[in-house]
Amino acid sequence: MMLPITAQRAFTRLRRPRTIQSVSILFVLSIVLSFVGLQGWSVQQARSKQIETARVATTNMTRALAQHTDDTVRAAEVALVGVVQQLEVDGVEKDALAQALVLLRLTVEKTPGLDSVSVYDSQGRGLITSRSRITGSFNVSDRDYFRHHAATAGREVFVGAPARSRTSGRWILPVSRRINGPDGAFRGVAVATIELAYFQEFHNSFDIGRDGVILLMSGDGRIIVRRPFAEAQINSDASGGPVFQTYRTKGKEGSAVLTARIDGIERMYAYQQLAHYPLIVASALSIRDVLANWRQDTFWIVGVEALLLALLGLLGYRILRLIGERERAQIELRKAKTSLEKMNQSLERLTLQDSLTGLGNRRLFDTALFDEFHRGKRAATPLALIMIDVDYFKRYNDLYGHPAGDECLRRLGETLMESGCRPGDVAVRYGGEELAVLLPDTDVDGANAMAERFRHAVLAQAIPHGGNPVGLVTVSIGAAACCPGEDAASCESLLQAADKALYAAKAAGRNQVCNAA
Repeated sequence: MMLPITAQRAFTRLRRPRTIQSVSILFVLSIVLSFVGLQGWSVQQARSKQIETARVATTNMTRALAQHTDDTVRAAEVALVGVVQQLEVDGVEKDALAQALVLLRLTVEKTPGLDSVSVYDSQGRGLITSRSRITGSFNVSDRDYFRHHAATAGREVFVGAPARSRTSGRWILPVSRRINGPDGAFRGVAVATIELAYFQEFHNSFDIGRDGVILLMSGDGRIIVRRPFAEAQINSDASGGPVFQTYRTKGKEGSAVLTARIDGIERMYAYQQLAHYPLIVASALSIRDVLANWRQDTFWIVGVEALLLALLGLLGYRILRLIGERERAQIELRKAKTSLEKMNQSLERLTLQDSLTGLGNRRLFDTALFDEFHRGKRAATPLALIMIDVDYFKRYNDLYGHPAGDECLRRLGETLMESGCRPGDVAVRYGGEELAVLLPDTDVDGANAMAERFRHAVLAQAIPHGGNPVGLVTVSIGAAACCPGEDAASCESLLQAADKALYAAKAAGRNQVCNAA
């Protein structure tokens, strides 16, 4: 009878008088708020779309930059392979160096982006270079890549810090490999250099707007080259900047809106670590540039929408009362529906509970067994079941009467819930004097532990039972477990195994726990 009364009250309230003025105000406010909300949502969606477009653009641009940089460094590495191999086989004698020089110059000529290839001995002194003219010192013993190879026996390629070339005077990125003697001793290094201007030229081919940025960094966060170019920034430490910090915390590739530490401009950045080398490429578009068209469009759209809002307010005034009444009716009906759903939920809970013990009933057990078995199958987790039978319960009823038997079952139900049932466990009255507990994510050892706790807890209740040789109420328990995702088990087989174990416990003298064989 609750639903008709609630509905009647709702429609009674709907019939209460409302002045035209108050309803008009509510209608006008609702129209204004609706349009303002819709316009705000539309503007925000357009802004988000512009930002997403910028994210896709910077991501694609970064991938192209990363691929170009990776290919360029890879070409330098490949150029070194043949040189190092020839020198390790032929040695660094005069004739061998002459042959290697031919290879160096041919390699530079055929490799785009490669500025020079040079070979240095174990003291850092220049032996040969692909350059036809040397303008400065021909010694690299103080370079980071030389010290690295002198101290490290590894044969992997090393990308050094950018520096001014001592053979050409230009800014270069060195890529080097160690040269070993026949005995594995350090014999020197072969260095291929890539002119930073080569990267700049490629970077300048991208349209990044007025305040966009393209950045190439080393793996430790030092700037190699940046667009817009500033020579003072080469080799400067950017590890504390937002791009490098985002790279460190979120992975080797990603995108984010960040404010640059160098100039304080907010940009949409995309970054990526090279596939084969410890270098990081990033590109960014200024948020101000990205949203320039959006701001202009928003200005005109807001103006037009404001005019439409005024017109709709005038036209909607005539039907405002109908709209207001309909909305309130829907609200009341939703409240009535919610109340009905709550009552249905309460009734549903009652149908799943045993009124005597307060435990779940057989219907709840059947549903939970099916659900937990299939959940365990999906998650590949074990499922355990314990079946409990009160020993000599018919004698107990015969001796003390059925009301005492009901009280005994009620106390056992309380004891079961207090003896270690977890929130996810399902404890039910299976039927008559039989109880059952379904234990998700539990193996047979866990089921045994739970069963023993309950058995001892029943003994601790010390409920007198003259028909039991022990003199107290005791229980026999059968435990079984399976792994639905691995065993060839089913709900029925698990239930049969636990029931079989229960009968084994009773046959063995009762007041004990037995496992399924």
